[in-house]
Parts: sequence; structure tokens; C-alpha cells
Amino acid sequence: MRVAIVYRLDSPGGVQSCIISLIRGLNQKGIVPDILWDEEPNWDLLKNVEIKAAYRPVHFVIPSVRIDRLPTSIRYIAWLANTIQGDRFQKDYDFFYIFYNGFLTSQGMHHIRYLPGPPLLPQLEGSSPGLRGVPSRFFRWVYKRVLYKVRPVYEVHPNGRYVTISYYTAELFEEAHNIRLPIIHPPIDLKGHSFDFGDLVSRDTLTFFSRIIPYKRPEMVLKLASRYPNMRCLIMGGVPEHRLPYFQDLKELARELLISGVVFLANPSDEQAKAELARTRYYVFPAINEHFGMTTAEAIASGAVPFVHDSGGQKEIVPYSALRFTDQNFLHKFDALVHLPLTSLNEIRKMLYPHIQQYSEEIFIAKMLAFLDSEYAPDTQRLIAQSLP
Repeated sequence: MRVAIVYRLDSPGGVQSCIISLIRGLNQKGIVPDILWDEEPNWDLLKNVEIKAAYRPVHFVIPSVRIDRLPTSIRYIAWLANTIQGDRFQKDYDFFYIFYNGFLTSQGMHHIRYLPGPPLLPQLEGSSPGLRGVPSRFFRWVYKRVLYKVRPVYEVHPNGRYVTISYYTAELFEEAHNIRLPIIHPPIDLKGHSFDFGDLVSRDTLTFFSRIIPYKRPEMVLKLASRYPNMRCLIMGGVPEHRLPYFQDLKELARELLISGVVFLANPSDEQAKAELARTRYYVFPAINEHFGMTTAEAIASGAVPFVHDSGGQKEIVPYSALRFTDQNFLHKFDALVHLPLTSLNEIRKMLYPHIQQYSEEIFIAKMLAFLDSEYAPDTQRLIAQSLP
């Protein structure tokens, strides 16, 4: 069977983790998929995780690595130039897994679109008031009246089959488009993480672990580092080249605040990340309205006690309000968490560990492959139906 995956695999990330698990499942079926993008996959990454894929280059008018360096508002405009007509690939593949909505499909193309982000088009609705918002409002007006017909990067495709990553994104999508989407949570490598319920006494670290970018708000962790100077504080995660200035600014902020106990670890290896999570007592995730948040589940699987923002998909992963905060009660609720006895923290871990088993890689693979199999074996629709919220 010939399968194509439409998205980049040249750097780590949440979507890339989904693609890696998908490729692993396809390989188990004897399928080596093609990656369709304008940048080659990171072959070392594929080798390290022991999966096999091929590469088929796709021409973009604006190279994706150049778009990475643009401000967010301009990136929205730039991606419009990179719409791909999928028809020219249709005869070469039996099925498409599409993670990029600018890849257009015609009626009858066998595919599924995995939607890792917010609903389409409504993400363009917000704009600054007054003169500052004129460019974005003008862009929206032009897009809605002209461009969306030929460049529907931010539109729901009429013949598109979508699946999304969380109940949170599914609800947003239904509000915006009145369409109920199946949910397939991102995969967590539960086998690669473990902990002992007696190890809390040896855990000494407060950890932030995610991509180190502004909207994840890692600077919030510095407030805790300042408040608890005797606790080891770690800010760890992916830092692509175009985000290095922000990473340096974050380190400079720590110096300005005279916080000496913060460890910064950019682009850790899997072994480094697992080792750090194994010594983490409190995992802190400050991003607002995160679509899901895979690293929170990874931290729980490693025995850390999560402390996350009370919004988005994090509420699904951490269903206990005592472990979620708002900006207003951030410090107060963390103080309360820190003063809990180890027996209480262990009870939290015992409640959360069974909860995250639903995010296993095996479940993700089975549900993703069900869409492929359903084209030829209708009884697999049962798995798809189970994914509906």
C-alpha cells in the first residue's frame, strides 16, 4: 500500500511526535510512507527512533524555513502562497495522512486530516483595535472575499475528513463550524518512562519542559525559582535556530532577577529529557489554552506532580483543580502544593498514572490506522466511532 504523510519532519515537536508514532504503526504493517514537504526529514531523528520513511520533495513558493523566521502575523499571509494541489499526487498513493491544511484534496481522495491546532479561519478573527489592526482586518477582508476560494489554507475543506487532538479543540471546532470531529489524542511513550512510588524524597527539581517559545510562558517558572531558591529549577525544551534570541533573553532575565539556581537545557536528547524528568518533583506548564500538551502526560508518566494552567487541553490531562492555576492564584496554589506531605503527593501520582494510559502510543496507532483500513475494511469504523466526543 502506498501512503503519503504531508508535513515536515526536519525538527522535533508535538506534531512530529504524532508523525513518528504513525510511521511506526505503518512500518509494523510493512508500509514505508513518503514524507511530502519542501525540507528533507531529519534522517538522524528517524534512525534514532528506529522508523523508516522515504522523502518526496514538494515545491513551496516561500520555503518553510524562511517562513519560520517571520513574525506570526506575516506567517499567516506567507502560508497562503504555499497551497499545494494534491491532485497531482493522487495517482501515486492509496492514502494520505495530512497535517497541513494547505494540501488540497479532490473528491474521492482517500485521506484523513489531523488537526493539531485551533479551528480554521476563526483564528484570523482577532485583531488589534484602531490603526494597529488595519493590516490584519484588511487581510481578513481580502481573504474571505477572494483568496479563500483558491487558497483555502484557513478553511474547512468541503470534502475533507478531519480528526482533532483533544476535547478542547473539538469543542472549539464545533462552535466555529458546527461539525463534530473524532478525537485521537497524541501518543505518549508510556513504556519509555517509569518511576517508583518511594522516590519522591530524592526528587529535587521543578521543571518546565516544552518548546521554549513565548506563548509557552517559561518565564513564569522564574517566579517560582525566585520564591524557592533552594529548589533546583530546570527550563528544558526545543529551541530552533530562529528562537535562539528569545532563549538568550530568558537566560538574561534570570541573571537580571539574580536567580542563580536555574538550569537551561536546549534541545535535550531523549535520554537527557528522561533523566531530568526522573528527578523532577513538580512539573510546571504555564501556557494558556494549550491545544493538548504532550509533555505534561510525559511528566506524569515519569512520576512528576503536574502544576498546569487551568485552560485548554491541560484540563483533560490533569482533571484535578488543585493542580491547575490561573495567573491570579499561581503563587498561592503552588505554595499549597509544595507544603503537601509526600504521602499526599504520592496519592496524586496514584490517581493520575492510570488516567494517562488512554494516551498510549498503541491506542493512537490503532485509531490512526483505522482510517487507512476503513477504506478497505468497513468494520474498522467501530474504532473511529469510539473516537467521537
